Amino acid sequence: MRYRTRARPTGGRTDPSSPGVSACPRAHRTLGLLLATALLATACSSAPASEPEPPAPPDPPPAEVPSSEPDEPDPPADEASGSDSDEEQLDELWASFYRAWTEQVPLEVTDPAAFADLAVDPDQTSSQLVAQRLDSRPIITDLEQWPRIVVDGDTATITDCVITTQHERDDDGNTVSLSTSWEAQAVATTDGWRIETARPRDLFCVPEELNEQLLDAYRDYRSAKDAAWDPPDPDHPELEQTMAGEHLAFIRRLLDEHQDDGIVVRDPAPTDNAVVWELGIGTATVSDCVRQVAGRGAFDAESGERLDELIPPVQDGQLDAQSVDLIRMGDGVWKVENQAGTRDTNCTEGSTRYAVR
Repeated sequence: MRYRTRARPTGGRTDPSSPGVSACPRAHRTLGLLLATALLATACSSAPASEPEPPAPPDPPPAEVPSSEPDEPDPPADEASGSDSDEEQLDELWASFYRAWTEQVPLEVTDPAAFADLAVDPDQTSSQLVAQRLDSRPIITDLEQWPRIVVDGDTATITDCVITTQHERDDDGNTVSLSTSWEAQAVATTDGWRIETARPRDLFCVPEELNEQLLDAYRDYRSAKDAAWDPPDPDHPELEQTMAGEHLAFIRRLLDEHQDDGIVVRDPAPTDNAVVWELGIGTATVSDCVRQVAGRGAFDAESGERLDELIPPVQDGQLDAQSVDLIRMGDGVWKVENQAGTRDTNCTEGSTRYAVR
């Protein structure tokens, strides 16, 4: 795998008393070989030594049974192992094609030779690039691709969500991250696979696999907070598994205070409406809008009494919004590095899916 910014829901009241609302910065044979050894026992003859018996003639060798099928050579390695050689070739082809495309976009005059050995018709591809970019010629400084490839005989369809970091040719001070979905058609030629057509589709996308990773990370984060706050435990192991940086430190400090004060916080609201709202290379924002549930609140650890001065009671139909910024760690695990939220706001309840399937 190789990896816009939308306004968040506004309105309502910021809930600084809510745990986790911080102002922190963002950010895959062994054949056990059983060796059986046959030991042949020799028997001594009981006949007198002076009259030895002649040795028995050896048994005739077994007759060879002709095979009913002619010998065939072993199949090629790709065929024998069922490897995904076509998919691998297409994956490399698409990566090379897209990189050639991005290198040509900023140029005043595109060079069809850049698509030699990549496209069916390099001249047509170059003309298509010019038509699609119009007056915009951004410089792409980094990219990540998440292609999905479906091969059907001598043709293949490639769908991709490409995340890029880029800036305009004359303005390298304003770098932005964009995720754009692409669709390409490839054909098998005598010289190998070639891209026949390629075009961008949507200006915002989330790769399906990445979408699930991010939503799982958000749900794990919410679950970790619930576990660590009932009762409050600043050393709960799930905290470090789901959070990072200053946000982790902030949550631990708040838990330490609540542990001393005997304060339990419960937030049982569902997470079904969470969506990936912003996406960069190794960064993302997940937003959530929920119809709040009555079980939300702060409670005295001993008596169970509600502490409404810390978290006000939930009103009928109350909509709460929150968003979390996530960062991908070196081991590929996504962790929350910041959270913001508003209580009793005007967010729209219900999920929106951007995942590219």
